[in-house]
Formats: sequence, structure tokens, C-alpha cells
Amino acid sequence: MSAARPIQDAPVKGIQATFVRVLPDAVSARGLSAAPVWDALGLKVDEAPEHTRVPVAALCRAIEVACRLTGDPLVLMQAAQAVRPLHLGSLGYALMSSPLGEDGLLMYERFQTLLCDELLARHRVAKGLIEVRHEAVDTPLPRDARFWWLLLGARLGFARWVSGRDLVPVRIDIPAPRPSQADAFDRFIGSAVRYDTPDCRELMPADWLAWLNPNADPAMHALMQARTAQQLASQPQGDALLMRARIVLSERMGQGLDLSLEAVSQALHAGTSDQAPTTPRQLQKRVSDQGLSFKDLIEEVRRERALRLLRDTSQAIGEIAQACGYTEVSPFHRAVRRWTGLTPAQVRQQALTQAPASSTEQP
Repeated sequence: MSAARPIQDAPVKGIQATFVRVLPDAVSARGLSAAPVWDALGLKVDEAPEHTRVPVAALCRAIEVACRLTGDPLVLMQAAQAVRPLHLGSLGYALMSSPLGEDGLLMYERFQTLLCDELLARHRVAKGLIEVRHEAVDTPLPRDARFWWLLLGARLGFARWVSGRDLVPVRIDIPAPRPSQADAFDRFIGSAVRYDTPDCRELMPADWLAWLNPNADPAMHALMQARTAQQLASQPQGDALLMRARIVLSERMGQGLDLSLEAVSQALHAGTSDQAPTTPRQLQKRVSDQGLSFKDLIEEVRRERALRLLRDTSQAIGEIAQACGYTEVSPFHRAVRRWTGLTPAQVRQQALTQAPASSTEQP
């Protein structure tokens, strides 16, 4: 019998506190007390230690509090536009001083777990577009549009500030119902925003990769890149590697590709700019360090993918079974019942029943 065993006293996963403090700061800038926002974040007022993380769920609660206090969703746009290198640490300064847009993108993908280890951004360039897909690691993607307004708005706002350009994406997909007053975010983005999508995606012109950074500073960039690499090296690497392995497994599962240890290890190397490839033995050791077997990891990814598709999409159950690597529906039914005690249809119905209380609330 093999199952995931929780690690006691495991570090909290989430987003760096230095980043999320832009939200209470935006509330304070309006002359209001931000103490309730700090409390929702689980932080002391005006204290956001660099090595403290705020879970995504706590940030969603803090966003709700901030919108209620101000009565204005524009507070999220204000917070998003306030993000500067100091909110991102040494990585922020390394991004700010990158010579080209492409350099910044590669750096962000490589070091992003320093900023957030609950979500992972996967970048792909094809047909003249940069596609960024945001994937959750252990839980379903947040179905709160306001969370995505802050996160995606901050990414875009920081890129505009660094480049000195009014960058406009091609399209944004948000996996949550469209709230009232969503026009504020639409105007901030400047392009099409789609809601209730299965995934969170950003589509941007590929020529963003070629723009010259007016803030380029080779000496600062080299120093901050080295510091960022040191920070990443000082953290447990198993989590970061397993995050990428989960994403690769999910992608290959959906495409019906080989899920063997060797194939996944090879795909991990192909999807990054790292010089040294991840060997099957290294990946197996990282999995073992978490008290799992590689088979356990596949089972976890399959369960997370299946439940997300059942809860967050309208795909037919047979299609979901196939997307999770099942050739027939009956073994898929048995697996879902083993995981949840419910049938696939009951899992979907339960999500629909809970949706009005958790994901359709207006700001």
C-alpha cells in the first residue's frame, strides 16, 4: 500500500509576502485602515518578511476584504500598478535590468518558485504569440476573478513599467465567472478578456521578446541574477522539480503520451533552459524524498486533473476520462469513487451546488 504521507511542520506554500503587501498598501493609500486586510493575509500590520509566504486562499480572502472596505474594484488595479522590484526581491531587480524582453521571460520562468510555489506559469512561443498558462500544483485554480485581476494585472503592470511601453496583450482567459464592474479590468488590460474558461491563459505578441529594455544595466543584472540563483539554491529543490514534473505529467496525460519516468525526465529538460538535464534517477530520488513512488505521483496528478475537469469544466465525462489517461469510462468511475466516495456526476453536481457561495459573489 502506498499513499502520500503528509510531512509534519512542512513550510507554508503560497505567494511571497513582500508581493502581496501591495494590496493593504493600496487600501491605506485611500486613507482607510488596512488592518482587516493584513489580518486576512495572516500578517502583522506593515510587516511582510521576505521569507514568509501567504497561501493563495488567504490572498483571495484579503482581496474580498479590500474590495468590501473600498467598495471599488479599482483598488486591485491600483495595487497591481504599484508592483516594483522591491516587492519581488532580487528577482525583481534582475528582471528590471534584463537587456531584452526574452531575457526577463526566461529568468521569470526559471526562478518563479521564489515568488509563488502554489501556481506555476508555463510559457510557450508559437505562431507569433507568447502563451502563458497558469497551473495550480496541489489544488484547483482559484475561481475568483478578482484574484486573477490582481495577479495578471501585476504581471502586466510590472512589464509596462520596466519596458516603458503601453503593452497590450492579445487575450486573457480567466477561469472564473465574470463579476460585475469587470469593465475596470478590461480597460486596464486593453484587449479581450474571456471568463469561465477551463484554464488561465495569457496571449501576448511574440515581438515583446525583442524589445530593448530602457533600464538595462549589465552589472546590476549579473549581480541580481547571481543573488537570485543563490536564493533558489538555498531552498529545497524537490518541491520546484516536483511542481514541474506534475505539470509535465498533466500535459502528457491530456495528450495521451508516455508517462514513464524516462519520458517525463526527458520532457522536463526539454521544457527548461537549464544546462544539466534531470535524470530519471534524480527525479525518482526527489519523488522518494516526499514519501512517494513515481506511480503515486502519477496517481496524484491524475486525481487532481480529473477532479479539476469535473468541477471546473462542462466536458463530457467520457472526454475527461480519456484526458486523464483512461481508455474506458468504467475504470474512471471506479477511480473517482475511490478518491471521493462519489460518482463523477455527483462530484460535478456538488461543485455546481457550492458555486454560488464561493465563486459568483460580486465585489
